[in-house]
Amino acid sequence: MALAGPSHLLSSSSACLRRLNPLLFFAHRRPAWTPRRAAHRFCAAVASERDVFTSPEVAKSFDFISEERIYKWWESQGFFKPNFDRGGDPFVIPMPPANVTGSLHMGHAMFVTLEDIMIRYFRMKGRPALWIPGTDHAGIATQLVVEKMLAAEGIKRADLTREEFTKRVWEWKEKYGSTITNQIKRLGASCDWTRECFTLDDQLSHAVVEAFIRLHEKGLIYQGSYLVNWSPNLQTAVSDLEVEYSEEPGYLYYMKYRVAGGSRDDFMTIATTRPETLFGDVAIAVNPEDERYAKYAGKLAIVPLTFGRHVPIIADRYVDPEFGTGVLKISPGHDQNDYHIARKLGLPILNVMNKDGTLNDVAGLYSGMDRFEAREKLWSDLVETNLAVKKEPYTLRVPRSQRGGEVIEPLISKQWFVTMEPLAERALHAVEKGQLTILPERFEKIYNNWLTNIKDWCISRQLWWGHRIPVWYIVGKKCEEDYVVARNAEEALAKAQEKYGKSVEIYQDPDVLDTWFSSALWPFSTLGWPDVSREDFKHFYPATVLETGHDILFFWVARMVMMGIEFTGTVPFSYVYLHGLIRDSEGRKMSKSLGNVIDPLDTMNEYGTDALRFTLCMGTAGQDINLSTERLTSNKAFTNKLWNAGKFLLQNLPERSDATAWDLLLANKFDTEAALQQLPLPEGWVVTGLHELIDKVSISYEKFYFGDAAREIYDFFWSHFADWYIESSKTRLYHSGDGSATITAQSVLLYVFENILKLLHPFMPFVTEELWQALPYRKDALIVAPWPSTDLPKNLLSIKRFQNLQSLIRGIRNVRAEYSVEPAKRISASVVATVDVLEYISKEKQVLALLSKLDAQNINLTESLPGDANQCVHIVADEGLEAYLPLADMVDVSAEVERLSKRLSKLQTEYDTLLARLSSPSFVEKAPENIVRGVREKASEAEEKISLTKNRLTFLQSTVST
Repeated sequence: MALAGPSHLLSSSSACLRRLNPLLFFAHRRPAWTPRRAAHRFCAAVASERDVFTSPEVAKSFDFISEERIYKWWESQGFFKPNFDRGGDPFVIPMPPANVTGSLHMGHAMFVTLEDIMIRYFRMKGRPALWIPGTDHAGIATQLVVEKMLAAEGIKRADLTREEFTKRVWEWKEKYGSTITNQIKRLGASCDWTRECFTLDDQLSHAVVEAFIRLHEKGLIYQGSYLVNWSPNLQTAVSDLEVEYSEEPGYLYYMKYRVAGGSRDDFMTIATTRPETLFGDVAIAVNPEDERYAKYAGKLAIVPLTFGRHVPIIADRYVDPEFGTGVLKISPGHDQNDYHIARKLGLPILNVMNKDGTLNDVAGLYSGMDRFEAREKLWSDLVETNLAVKKEPYTLRVPRSQRGGEVIEPLISKQWFVTMEPLAERALHAVEKGQLTILPERFEKIYNNWLTNIKDWCISRQLWWGHRIPVWYIVGKKCEEDYVVARNAEEALAKAQEKYGKSVEIYQDPDVLDTWFSSALWPFSTLGWPDVSREDFKHFYPATVLETGHDILFFWVARMVMMGIEFTGTVPFSYVYLHGLIRDSEGRKMSKSLGNVIDPLDTMNEYGTDALRFTLCMGTAGQDINLSTERLTSNKAFTNKLWNAGKFLLQNLPERSDATAWDLLLANKFDTEAALQQLPLPEGWVVTGLHELIDKVSISYEKFYFGDAAREIYDFFWSHFADWYIESSKTRLYHSGDGSATITAQSVLLYVFENILKLLHPFMPFVTEELWQALPYRKDALIVAPWPSTDLPKNLLSIKRFQNLQSLIRGIRNVRAEYSVEPAKRISASVVATVDVLEYISKEKQVLALLSKLDAQNINLTESLPGDANQCVHIVADEGLEAYLPLADMVDVSAEVERLSKRLSKLQTEYDTLLARLSSPSFVEKAPENIVRGVREKASEAEEKISLTKNRLTFLQSTVST
């Protein structure tokens, strides 16, 4: 049975093998070297002993249910822990800590797959491999989840004390916090779970406090009132990463600002999307080169509906004369751009909004109104007072909370900040000096741009769940001036008493730190920092690779680099590998609203974890991946193909109990030039191909070109090993009668297959381990088996020669297909070639016959043309290699002439009809362009078919006349 593609999987049925060799199933007539048929006894024994693995000989296909058993076995054997027995530098990956509230999505599946590929590869290479897992307390997300849970019980957060609320959060975490961890395990993540961390663990919390104190002591942490992203519903500042912008329909409001001291015609029209912020206006700005407004620069404008409040009209090149009306209202308390202008020009900052999204007393009559309600009322009043010009539809770029979905408000708020510029400078130098490599390289520019233009980092959050800011204030004193920073309350009180006297009273800052602050310490806090004497810190810091999505290069990766250099003096990892986003088959971002979300858990249940992993890794680093069911289906077929190849091997290897046969089998080595040169052509070709594959794949792994490695293994296994060598080996296994040839073929089958399993294991760990365990005489589990050696010998001549044989076989197959020769029909052939080519072709006559469906007894190998050449189909396989196939063997020539004549007549009629349509002006001029184009294409195809049919008919007629 030919292994021609995904739909033609290797057959293991007795009926198939019986057709190949009926004698195979009669034991009393089977030679001693005949492939075994009862290996399932051994595999079943192993499975029953461990109750883990299943052999292809007792299972039709790989059962995905086995994945959990295999994973637990790996973990129970301690394979996930770093092993120093084989020496080498440690290979360390800190896992991006998933949110404790999270549920597995394709982003998780992507990072777990890529990181597991890395860790499994370097583990097999013999390096002590450590993948540090953990979860993030996810301040806002977790607090929201628990608040919703409490609301279902009729409880508000305000009804509880801080201690009561955090107790409920911890209870929730203990009950549900392991969900994401278990789902990550489902993907095959070979992390050292004995080192699993949580960002609120005592050790990591200690590191957070220490980091805050050290930064504060260096003057890099300060407190102040600045513009931040404010979430009115959550009542906290949020990071830029937690703000998502969406294009939404809205309005652009045009209104009049009268010029103080001028006539009724002296006014400036201003366009804004947020008229409610006008109460926070502190200036009106125009471009100094805008002639329309030059006469007003330096004067005052009257802010509408403020009972005559005046603001200066200033000139600044920042204003774009082409945008809107060319006049800009500056409300620095409610707009990031206005805020920076006000800071630059020394303008005051006016806040008109409360933290719950209502307007404050600055808004006068509108005080207490919700911001959106105030917008509508304000516009109505502007219309009534003739200060409204117009309102027109406008597409807004609306900032919304990633967690709550509400519109984020830029708001002045007192917060804690980290001064980033000195930290960023050293992080930039790390890349410049080659201490840190960013992959793909193009992201280096983005990294540099962000760090060059970095802003100070707001690190405080107005939440109850998280790391409490280690600052204590003095009762009766101003918070901005009188406070102490300490590691705990006892130390804080001692410091306060030393400074303010024994009777001093203190209270801790109610805010918590931004979740990203603790995440920035992740590569070293998980290893014991600030205790640098810890063995883990000494052995495994700095890490080797940080792998994550390119979308958090700024918010997490860069901060880790800055904090690592600051606190340890060392870049926290040598490489940053950035993967792309997972999109649907049409390239759209997955979202519930589009209904295109692909659940990885459902996908693994349907297609298997290995197929999902293999699909995700096939892309290019940093590029988004379009995930489709077609690709998953194809890779599930690849899993089945592997399984059936394993089935074929096990059915054609000696009994495990046959020690003599296995001694001969295992004694065959292919790691020397001499051993390789002695192999027959197909064996030398496939072993050489394997050795080339090992080199290419190893280089791809080392360079993190995982998509290339996956494609190289896939192509070799399917197109070389399965489609060609397994088929070729059947001539040795079933038809040769030569015991030594059979042993050689068995040795090569085993050697190539076991190395394919090794190369493929990091990508598809479950099915490869299952197959590996089914092979007899495996000393190690595949997960810890040594990686194949590189730079093994290659017989390049065998590559060229076997390619010639392949070309010949393909040519014969194509002719059989063209003439619709019945698959079971054996035909004769004359192979014409030079002496040296005939020499190696003759040795593989059985392979040629089997794979081309030729009659082995009627293959004529010759240096000259056969006498009936003019009655044969001529094939040119390669220079110096041709074949002639007698037409009479393949078809009834007279019947074929008659059939082709009828076909030609029909094709000519269709062609004439199409030409008639195209020659009609009414059709060409009036029909839609795509219809006309379609007819032209059909006519072109028909013309080509006519030409081919005529040529074949002429050829057939010539043979008849001959």
